Amino acid sequence: MNQIKALIYCRVSSERQKNEGHGLDSQEHRCRSLAEANGWLVERVFLDTFTGGGDFLQRPAMRELLAYVDGKPHQQYVVIFDDLKRFARDTIFHWNLRSAFKARNVIPKCLNYNFDDSPEGVFVETIFAAQNQLEREQNRRQVIQKQKARLENGYWAFYPPPGYVTKKDAIHGKLLTPTDRAPIIKEAFEGYASNRFKDQVDVLKFLRDEDFGNGRTLYLEVVRRIFERVIYAGYIEYPEWDVLRRMGHHEAIITLDIYNKVRAKLDGNSRSFIRKDNNLDFPLRGPVLCNVCEKPLTASWTTKKNKNYRSAYYRCNYSGCRIKNKSIRKDVIEDRFSELLKRAKPKMEVLDYAEALFLQCWENKMKDFSNMTEKKKVEIEKVIEEKEVLIRKIVTVSDVVAKEFEKKIEYLANKESQLEAEMIGLGSNSSSFGTALGEVLEYIGNPHDKWENGAPNDKRLVMKLVFTDRIRYDIENGFETAKFSLPMKAFELLAASESQGVEMAGLNPRPKFFQNDIY
Repeated sequence: MNQIKALIYCRVSSERQKNEGHGLDSQEHRCRSLAEANGWLVERVFLDTFTGGGDFLQRPAMRELLAYVDGKPHQQYVVIFDDLKRFARDTIFHWNLRSAFKARNVIPKCLNYNFDDSPEGVFVETIFAAQNQLEREQNRRQVIQKQKARLENGYWAFYPPPGYVTKKDAIHGKLLTPTDRAPIIKEAFEGYASNRFKDQVDVLKFLRDEDFGNGRTLYLEVVRRIFERVIYAGYIEYPEWDVLRRMGHHEAIITLDIYNKVRAKLDGNSRSFIRKDNNLDFPLRGPVLCNVCEKPLTASWTTKKNKNYRSAYYRCNYSGCRIKNKSIRKDVIEDRFSELLKRAKPKMEVLDYAEALFLQCWENKMKDFSNMTEKKKVEIEKVIEEKEVLIRKIVTVSDVVAKEFEKKIEYLANKESQLEAEMIGLGSNSSSFGTALGEVLEYIGNPHDKWENGAPNDKRLVMKLVFTDRIRYDIENGFETAKFSLPMKAFELLAASESQGVEMAGLNPRPKFFQNDIY
């Protein structure tokens, strides 16, 4: 008589179960003991880590087991399970799996249940399967209720987002804490809000330069996912479970004002392509156009025959251009650009006047901030008053109306917190304005020095400050058509910066030298 062959199927729902006596090893041991007691030969073991009920074909090891049986159609197997819950935790799919086994002539065996195909046995098995499904769904509901309660109390209840890690806190229990990647996220938000990063592609370049992905390739959707999370502003929300925005207990990485600016900008135009070969050896590749076809110049290194000598060239690579592939030596075009920037240095009196203009604008803006702060205070008082009225009434109304009052009170409490945060944010940048103004004036005061000695981001900022648009290069005449726009570009940059928009209205007329004799 041939010995009966057995297959063992083991499943756990989490890594924690592996370490608490309900792991794969302990299940396999018990199943092997049953096979040994019955004289069955264990031919193979299938191990799954899968949570929840649903289609058994979603479990990788179960798919593998059925495929293994299909590959040996003339062999009858016994499949051993540690517990009926490992078989299935959904009534419909329990019977679907039973049917799949029956079609393959597989005999299911379980340590704590005897399968019986009699009418009574089918009835009892259905009850057990339904009970397992009920238990699974109740467990899921309990987990969701606990997680929702944590969210409603201002705590994040899931895996921490990038830039945070969950740590034990003596008062709050598990609490999000910023990691060493938090400053990178802060710079990404602030750079995008201030237009230092023109679009999400620029942010992606920055994150890649900072190795934000720890060696993994980052894509544009990563940028958007980060920018859409209000958790970085210190708030908690989860619309899927009707958890409205509220102040969290964790430390914020950015201000709510910065977050709102970023969200407002997200719907704007964005590029869909990013160069993988953004080589720092060629800083003029991209910003400089061919004077003939007005397409961006490209650049590359070339190697001579002896392979010991390399040279670098810029060129137009656009099909149809009459100077296509005509090489421009790297040192020639970059020396010409350097000379161009030397001529772009404005006179000191222009810089002094520009600084005075900005300071005057900022003083006016601070007065506006003060008025806006007072308005916010009035709004907060109205919200508090409305909330207190509802709290007094809630004990006198029916249960149905009371539930609606509770939702309204929760909404008002969140609104109060948001208004308070906005009021704090109105003056949060006042101390940094002088520093920001000094940095911008430093760029426009000596763009040549910033270009020669600055980092890649410094060079990109020089291009944005000095010129109205990308500049054209003529092989014979160089950058003769380049148009400077230093003062206006500086105004534009500061107007969109974190200084909260310095307005130009109401300023005194510019002096004569500002109109005709800037450089």
